[in-house]
Formats: sequence, structure tokens, C-alpha cells
Amino acid sequence: NNVTWLFLNSIAKLQIPTRPDLTPNPTIVGLIQADDPGFVPDGSQHVDENQKETNQYSHVVWRHDWNTNQSFSLAGYFRHTRATFDTDPLNVLAFTQDPDEPFSAGSQDRFAYSGGIRFDYTQRLNPDHLIKAGIQIDRTQAVNKTRLSAFLRDGVGEPTGGVVSRNADNRTIGWREEFWIQDQWTPWDQWTFNIGVRFDQIQALTNDRQVSPRLGATYALTPNHVFRAFYGRLFTPPNLEAVRFAQLNTIGTTAEPENLTNRTVKPERAHYFEVGSSHALSEWVSLELTGFYKLSKNLSDAGQFGTTPLLNFFDFKEGWQRGVDFAVKAKFMDNLYGRANVAWGQCRAKKLQSGHFLLEQDEIDDINSRSGVFCDHMQLVTSSAVLTYRPFSHTTITGQMLFGSGLRTGDPGKKTNSGNSPSHTTYNLSIDQVVSLWDNYKMVLGFDVINVLDQQVFLNQGEGSIGLGVSHANLPRSFFFRGQFFFGG
Repeated sequence: NNVTWLFLNSIAKLQIPTRPDLTPNPTIVGLIQADDPGFVPDGSQHVDENQKETNQYSHVVWRHDWNTNQSFSLAGYFRHTRATFDTDPLNVLAFTQDPDEPFSAGSQDRFAYSGGIRFDYTQRLNPDHLIKAGIQIDRTQAVNKTRLSAFLRDGVGEPTGGVVSRNADNRTIGWREEFWIQDQWTPWDQWTFNIGVRFDQIQALTNDRQVSPRLGATYALTPNHVFRAFYGRLFTPPNLEAVRFAQLNTIGTTAEPENLTNRTVKPERAHYFEVGSSHALSEWVSLELTGFYKLSKNLSDAGQFGTTPLLNFFDFKEGWQRGVDFAVKAKFMDNLYGRANVAWGQCRAKKLQSGHFLLEQDEIDDINSRSGVFCDHMQLVTSSAVLTYRPFSHTTITGQMLFGSGLRTGDPGKKTNSGNSPSHTTYNLSIDQVVSLWDNYKMVLGFDVINVLDQQVFLNQGEGSIGLGVSHANLPRSFFFRGQFFFGG
């Protein structure tokens, strides 16, 4: 018998950066001052928006071995997450660039409580068959509070009057039940098959279920050269923390979207195929190659509601993803080793199923076109490399490189996501020092430099991409200090 208890907690507060030296919109400032004569907009770099995130997670696991061939584990868990975004409504409205388009200033507070149980069972029937089965039941309660500030529109569509509020609170309770069983069958030394099936059922935004077969095969030509293939059905429910747009009653205000279609986001259902191989060329170098293809119904995505950074899920009726990844690991010396990878990938979707209020009508028309659009989170080529050096037994120095060919965007007048943002490369550096203490206690002290060269680029553009109300830049050169304490066993 073995009992394990785990507790995790994280708290983060972020100040949202804003663009400096923007010019206030005189029309909007005049409307605000009609209600609040003392209002004077701050400089755009002083717009005060912040976000706070808290996460707590805990589980208790009991594992019991009946004998060398049978074991089970029973776990109970609890999770709490909360994300709060507070805007600076009057200043945000004052810097509206185009009052003819939908605009507003919004705050959101969303939190969720999840709890559940999980049971896993493993049995070695004979040397050729290893059976694994399990069941999990989860309950989640999600709450979303949205506060919008906007203006009314007059008969010709111009903003008028003072600032009006549009608020909505909603609570959603969702249940999910999962069951799975798998047989790891090894008929010959070189061949291993994983044959299984799982059942998923949800009662949440929708009531849905799916039976998903899984089949995997591994062939070891030699111990150093292994080939694999996999097929599986996937079932991915959307997050419950979503804006209930209909409750906001934005009709007749500057927050009214161009398309009022209101449909519930559905779970994504997909066929997933993967093939790959791994090759140990020597004790110093190994290679791995993976290719995949995913065909989805109700392909899920996420977008921002206005300038609020918290994401809301929507889905396309159809979509596909494909890609290839090549990775290499190398050991140059006993204390110097590294890894690198380069990947090529595409994602395309069409026929919008939900989330119309998040998008502009031109974007919706492009999505509903015969060929659809590239997904906004797609980069054609990505690459990374990590080099690790241990000059002393308790000291580790790590360098990292990250490259992206650029997220999708679209030039004015061009099709949505038909182009891409400029490519970007980021270099990071970390140093870790292990400090041994009494008994088996120890501390790890770490120092990180993110974006060593302080390269400043926009990762995406707010215009011309799907569901993004603002542009996002990479992190400027930043310094982080870390400390970890490990209790002795």
C-alpha cells in the first residue's frame, strides 16, 4: 500500500502593457466629459489594466498491489482556478481608434471549482498481455462575470450620450464521465500492439458522448531503431468559462457585434493519425521523426471579446491539421548535452459554427468561403534548441533558442489569415545551483534571463487575424529569480 498527497498553489498578478503616445479620440472624450466634466484622459502608456490569476490543486492517491501481476489506484482531487481582468474603462474608451467599428471596455472575473475521483486498474494476464482500465468522474462549476462599458448609437449609427453599462453573470455546472480499457499485446519480441477503447460523456454546455477506438503498433527493427503508428478518435469538450453573449444585451450600443448569431460551442470530434520512428545512432546521438494528421469536426479555437485578454472558445464545423517534427538529441561530453527540433505544420478551418459575436463579418465571410481560412495560431515552421552544461556537480547552465516563422494575419483588403507576421527568434539563459542542506534537504536557486538580446517584435497583429482584438508582443528582456526547497525523504 502507498498513499500520496500533493498540493500546488500559484498566484500571479500582471500589469497589462499598453501602447504609448496614442492620440485620444476627441469625439469619445467629448461624450465622456459631458457626463464627467473633470475627466482628462491619461497618456495611453498609463492606461491601467491588470490581470490576476490564482490556481490551487490537490489530490490524494491510494495505490495497492495485490501481487506482482495486479494493482490498482484510487484518487480524489480538487482544483480551483480564477482569472480576473480589470480594465480602465474611461481611458480605454478615450483611445478608441475607429468608433464606426464595435468597441467597448470590458472587465471579466471567471472562476471554476472542479472535483472528482479516478480509479485505475492494471493486470498482467500473461507475458503477452497487459490490461489497463480506468474510470473517472468529474464535476466542474464555472462562473463568469462580465462588465462592459460602451455608448448607445443614434439613428445613424454614431455613438451618443454618456457611458452605459452592460453586465452579465452566469454559472454553468458540468459533469464528465470517462471509461477506458486497453490491452498491451506483445505477440513477438519486435512487435507491440496497444488496442483500446474509451467512452466519454458530458452534461455541460451540451449533452454529448462518444466511443473512441484506439490502435497503436510499435515495431523494433533493432533495439536502436523503432517504428510506430497510431490511430485514435479524440473527444475534446470546450471550457465552461464562456461569455453568455445574449445576456449582455449589447443591441443598440457600440459593443453590438456585426453578427448577432448566437450558437453554443460544441465538443471537438477528431480522427487522429500519427507515424514516427526513433533511431539511436550511437550512445551520443539519437534522432526522432514524427508525422501527424488530424481531421476534426467542430474544430475548437479561442478568441478575445473586445480588448479583454481572457479567451472564449468557439468552433468551426470542419478543420484539419497536419505536420512533421524532426528532433535530435546529442551528448557532446558527460557534462555537455543538447537537443534541437524543427517542425512544419498547417491548420485550416471553414464554416463557422459558433462565436460569431467574437468576429468581424468579413472574417466570418472568409471562414464560410469554399476554401476556408488558415487557423490564427498556426506557424508554418517552428524550431527550438537547448544546450545544457554542468561545469560543477551542483551547477547547471542552460541556453535556449526559440524560433517561429510568424503567426497568421491578413493585410487590409486581403483574405483573413492569408499572410503571416514577421518571423522571430528568442534566446534565453538559465543558471541553477543546488545547495545541499542537512539530512536529505536541499535548495535549488535559479536565475533566468528571458529574451537575452531584447528583440522586440509583435507575435501577432490585432487586425487581420481571427478573434484577436489587440496585438501581442513578445516579452522584453526580463530577469527572474527562483527558489525551490526539497524536503528530505
